[in-house]
Amino acid sequence: MRFPPEFVDRVSEANNVVDIISQYTQLKQSGNGYMGRCPFPDHAEKTASFSVSESKQVYHCFGCKKSGNIFSFLKDYNGMNFPEAVEYLADRASIPMPLQERDQNDHYAMAQDKKKQMTKINRVANDFYRETLKRASSDHPIKAYISKRRLKPETIEEFQIGYAPMEWDLLAHHLAKQNFSTALAEEAKLIKARKEGNGHFDLFRDRLMFPILSPSGETLAFGGRIHDQGEPKYLNSPETLVFNKSKVLYGLAHTAKYIRAEDSMVIVEGYMDLVSLFQVGIRNVAASMGTALTAEHAKLIKRITTNVVVLFDGDEAGQRAAERSLPLLLAAGLYPRGLILTEAKDPDEFVMKFGVEALQKKINSAPELFNSVLHMWMSDYRGEASQKVKITDLARPIFDVIPDNRLKSLYAQEMSARMNVPMDWVRSALTSQQNRPAVREFAKPMASESEPQRPIEAPVKPLFSITGAQPAEILLLQLVLKSRANFEVMVNQQILSQINHLGIKSILEKAEQVYRQDPNKFDRLLSLLIENLDRPELLFSNSSPSSQSEFDADKENKMLQDCFKRIQQTFLKAAAKKIGLTLKQNVNPEMLKEIEDIQRNRLSLNKNVKS
Repeated sequence: MRFPPEFVDRVSEANNVVDIISQYTQLKQSGNGYMGRCPFPDHAEKTASFSVSESKQVYHCFGCKKSGNIFSFLKDYNGMNFPEAVEYLADRASIPMPLQERDQNDHYAMAQDKKKQMTKINRVANDFYRETLKRASSDHPIKAYISKRRLKPETIEEFQIGYAPMEWDLLAHHLAKQNFSTALAEEAKLIKARKEGNGHFDLFRDRLMFPILSPSGETLAFGGRIHDQGEPKYLNSPETLVFNKSKVLYGLAHTAKYIRAEDSMVIVEGYMDLVSLFQVGIRNVAASMGTALTAEHAKLIKRITTNVVVLFDGDEAGQRAAERSLPLLLAAGLYPRGLILTEAKDPDEFVMKFGVEALQKKINSAPELFNSVLHMWMSDYRGEASQKVKITDLARPIFDVIPDNRLKSLYAQEMSARMNVPMDWVRSALTSQQNRPAVREFAKPMASESEPQRPIEAPVKPLFSITGAQPAEILLLQLVLKSRANFEVMVNQQILSQINHLGIKSILEKAEQVYRQDPNKFDRLLSLLIENLDRPELLFSNSSPSSQSEFDADKENKMLQDCFKRIQQTFLKAAAKKIGLTLKQNVNPEMLKEIEDIQRNRLSLNKNVKS
């Protein structure tokens, strides 16, 4: 889908790259911009090297060298293509989409339309639940439950918590009034058809409602918790076109930036566990919504951090969950640790009894999940030969999926020491093919049959290449895109005709054209250009995180003048060489005078540069 350039500009101007990136990493003001830890999963760092310019609407990491604007961030971080990024940002800014003609056989586009309709009806349902909670009387049982769980108003607002009323079909009627079809509401799993007679009833009734949001804040589904006696305690939305519980972790829309800042994720079981921990200050949390962790969850985690602490119940079910999750997390290249809270039934109760500092201490000192699982396997270990074989049989499929051989070796040493057997025996037992039980494919990704395949997009060739440009030309480009004053100096200097590199010249000519049409667009020039460069990191190569807050006008003007002189030197040298070649073939008095003038100008420039 192609959008008119003026529509893309409108969408870009209505959004702020700082707001978007702040959802994924904590940014702190630094000089004229913001600094934070790089949010990209392939760049683990402990100190802030990620710079975001609000005035230019661009970002740059001084560590991994990733650069771009608001569209490239959504593409690289969230996996959106350009049309999806534009549509997301347009919806975020409440800008209506332009009318487009569509091929009736475009199944992918039709599926995308259905997804938009589904997230829209989910958003309306979410607003309905939130408003219902706000209107509930102070003596309503749901308010008593909220008070009992000590949920603060700001927490309820942060997580958009609502209430599904007790009546059978209030949401169904509300959606009908909002002109949503019954078929769409049913497909979104918000209502169900009555088995007898006509009409529909609400899927969620008399429950505290937790919307499940995508990383970009769209409402995908819901989880409802009963506030009184009854079963099930938690009721989740069934899977839909926009919700696959094996691919979603609850809370990341609120907590991803804290996880990235801590470089660690704490995984809990349910909505209330996450919300209660977030409220007391432990915010690097995600929840599995009461379901087992999957390979897709592990991939999702790795996009944010490689360090995971999984909180389990101390019962047999918790032990089984720990055993199931270990190979999945290890196969994804994560470093999992496990914590079993035997002193309380859940994290909220633990905090009530012992305080948040005690829980944070336990989280920080949680043992590696492999050691915790090995400890479970050896709970009645007596050193018998059959026990040693059984334990290695249990461990073998886990070792099969660990991608790091160093970690395998260290875990094998742990088994050798715990079981009191030679290291060579452990190695042999773990790698032997004889009597080998079938290995479960723990990390095999699950294909979604319901989701149509996205068409493969051809890579977009950059419009401008700046590879091979001289240092002075690169520095000039950096300086003139940095401030309007520098840009105006360059325009007045009339240096463009003397720039040698065609890519740099084309960029500056385009920038001048945009600037002359609308000077107010200057601040977004860098954002408009950066996505069309083959090496955008070169625009930041002479900067550093520590110098972002410094500005010396005299020094910068001197650098700018020096760029002009060096570019003129190169231009004059090339012009002299060209005339010299012509003179070899035909001596011309006018050309002799011209080359003398050029040499005189070159000498003058050399003196000025050296001085």
